[in-house]
Order: sequence, then C-alpha cells, then structure tokens
Amino acid sequence: MRAVFTIAAKDLKQRIRDRSAIIMGIIAPFALASVFSLLLPSSQGFHTDYAVVDLDGGPVSELLTSRVLPGVVEAGFADVTPIADRATAAELVEDGEMGAAFVIPEGFSEAITSGRDATITIIGNVDAALSTQIAEAIATGYAEEINAVSLSVAAALGGFTTVLPATIADISSRAAVFEPSIVVEENEADSKQMSDKTFYSASMAIMFLFFTAQFGILSLLSERRQGTLTRLVAAPVGPWTVVLAKALTGFVLGAVAMLVLILASTFLLGAEWGNPLGVALLTLGGVVSATGVSAMAATMAKTEEQASGWNAILAMSLAILGGTFFSLDRAPEFVSQLSLITPHAWFLRGLDELAAASGTVADALPAVGVMVAIGVVTGGLGLVRARGLVIGR
Repeated sequence: MRAVFTIAAKDLKQRIRDRSAIIMGIIAPFALASVFSLLLPSSQGFHTDYAVVDLDGGPVSELLTSRVLPGVVEAGFADVTPIADRATAAELVEDGEMGAAFVIPEGFSEAITSGRDATITIIGNVDAALSTQIAEAIATGYAEEINAVSLSVAAALGGFTTVLPATIADISSRAAVFEPSIVVEENEADSKQMSDKTFYSASMAIMFLFFTAQFGILSLLSERRQGTLTRLVAAPVGPWTVVLAKALTGFVLGAVAMLVLILASTFLLGAEWGNPLGVALLTLGGVVSATGVSAMAATMAKTEEQASGWNAILAMSLAILGGTFFSLDRAPEFVSQLSLITPHAWFLRGLDELAAASGTVADALPAVGVMVAIGVVTGGLGLVRARGLVIGR
C-alpha cells in the first residue's frame, strides 16, 4: 500500500501545481453557485396589499374588517389599509399600490339582518390577478359564513310567524358576530426541500465532482502517452498498485473539492447543508460514484482528449437528467423516475431529506447506499479496464 500512496501523492502534487483540479473542482463550481444565487435569489412568499372601504360601519361589516382581514395580516401574506372612500381605493388599485380593494356599501349590516340582498364589491388590478383572486376567495368565504348564519336563523324562526322583525334583526346581528365554537387551525407541513442557495451550491458541487474525479484515471492515459507508464510498471509494483493509486488520486481530489465547496458555500453564500454527519456520508457516496463513473468512462477511450470529451458528455447528461439545473418537481413522472439512475438525483434527494425539520441521518442512508452501489459497479468495470491499459501499455 505504500507504493499506492507514493504514486497518488505524486499525482496530487502535479495536479496542484498545474491548478487544473483547483479550477475545475473548486473555483468553477463556486463561481457558478454564486452567480445563480445572485441572479436567482431565494424565492419569497406571496405578499400583497389590500384596501378596505367600510361605508357601513355596522356589526356585520365589522366581522370582515376586524376579524377576517386581520387574520390575513396575521398570516403574513397581506397588509390591509382602511380607506375612506371608494374613489381613492380604486385609484390606489389602478396605480398598483394596492393589489385589490374591498368595498362594503352603506346599509350592508342592516340589509343582512333584515334578510335583504347585500353586495361586497372587489376592485381588482389586472396586473395583480392573484391578489384579486385571493380577495374574491376571502369575500366569498365571508359571504358563505354570513349566508349560513342567516339560513340558520331563518330555519330556527320559521315556525314562529308572530316574531317581530326587530327581534329577528337582533338575533341575526348577534349570530353574525358570534365566535365560532370550532376553529380549524393551519399546521404547516414539514418541508423536504433545500433552500435555493443550498440547492445551487449542491448542484454545482455534484456536477463538477464528476470532472474533478476523472483526473486520476486521466493521468494513467497521460502517462501512457508520454511513455512514463512503462518506467512505472518496470518498477517493483504490480498493475493493480498503479490502478489503485490513480483511483485514490481521483477520490482524494473529489473529496477535498467537495469539503472546500461545502465550507465556502456555508460561510460565504449562506447555504444550509444540514446534519454534518449526514452531509459527510452523502459526500462520501457522491465521491465514490463520481470516481467509479469517471473511471468507467475514461477507460473506454484510447486517448486523454477522447476520455475528457466522453466524460464531459456523460457528466453533463447525468447532471441534466439528475435535476442539477432545475427542479424535477414539475417534470413528467417518467422523467423523475429516470433521474433515479443518476448519482446527482440521489445526492440532492439525500440533502432534501436532511433539510426537513424531522430529517435524520437515517433518512439520507438510502441515497448514500445507491450512490455507493453505482460507484462500486461502474468503478469495478473501470478499474478492470484500467488494469488492462497498464498491462497493454
């Protein structure tokens, strides 16, 4: 094993001197992750502004202005501003300062408690269709609640024809503002998805890992072309020693590059990778798979240039299919299933598992296992072919 480490150390020094591994493994992916983070900032939740014009001021309209709409503000997706008149509200909506406006007409409460028709007007902005649709949904829900109360009162008093209208109005008014005995609360589901900054950092890291891990086997082809492989084999070392040393070189380069990228993106870009142990295992699986796939691709070629080209095509194809440039959430089902043949998809899936509030290291282990399996199978084929290159030098 000493010979393996000696040869690997020599190759690592060479790659550090020519800076090829540093540029391809660290500088390029970090630069792209930074650019994506700037050009495509983290998505923000929906937010809008609503105006409310209460020309009624009655107990029924107060249910909307003092209870329903404040709940919207508390939810965090809208601010509500009281406006004195309809014309001002319409102007604000038209100018784009408000997403929509609620207009409650004068006599609204009296009409409701007297059993007459009443209307709430929504003034919408054509450039803020979503804000208008949400406002309509709020008004519709409010109207349905009022109708339900009115129907209940009517059903309860239907058999008493001598009840005075004033009594009906009083009962209706009090029922309309009565606190519900059953309240449905929203409980946000646990999200298994990385932040955008983490996604960009992880995507670029795993994509360029396949370019970095190739340097070990590529050096075998380079030494074969330069004639130094003959002298190396003439030394008292076996073919497997040379092959394992080249594989170790690619593995170490990939692991170091991933470590630097994880630390740099964490402290400089604000990425949140998750549980350190889980991230370490996913990184190990990613490096094993990248080393194996790169070895298999490189040994299919006859020259160093041809090997670089084939590996680049394979790496980019797997990266695109694995969802490193865009999320596969909206892709057809067969594309999502097909992506599971790529280590990239499993690496990102494992990080998504760790991103969940309840995510544990155990949740990421299936992704680690699949990546290691891919690396072992492809790496086994690649190393056997690499040994053939050494023997047939």
